[in-house]
Amino acid sequence: MSNVDLVKLYLRGQNLEQLGRVDDAIDLYERGVAEAFDSSGPYDRLIAIYSHRALHDDVVRVAEAAIRNVHTYEDKLGWYEVMRAEAVEERGKAPRAVPRAGE
Repeated sequence: MSNVDLVKLYLRGQNLEQLGRVDDAIDLYERGVAEAFDSSGPYDRLIAIYSHRALHDDVVRVAEAAIRNVHTYEDKLGWYEVMRAEAVEERGKAPRAVPRAGE
């Protein structure tokens, strides 16, 4: 997919998100991430959405992809590192499921 196509995909995702169709936007943002888009937009939106939903594994995955793929300044890469580290920490705090007696 060309960079122009990836930009269009991201902009369409933004429009869907603004219309309240967040899950549809996620699908488009994820396509951008899967294509190793080199701009921060889809990564930032996914990190924000997944953080809000407490989907820590997804925050870690997207932040790591951003660190690999996004061409940006050092402070922004540092932000991805912080978001990744915070998600790893939060993931460790999540209570583990315990089977009920007799199961």
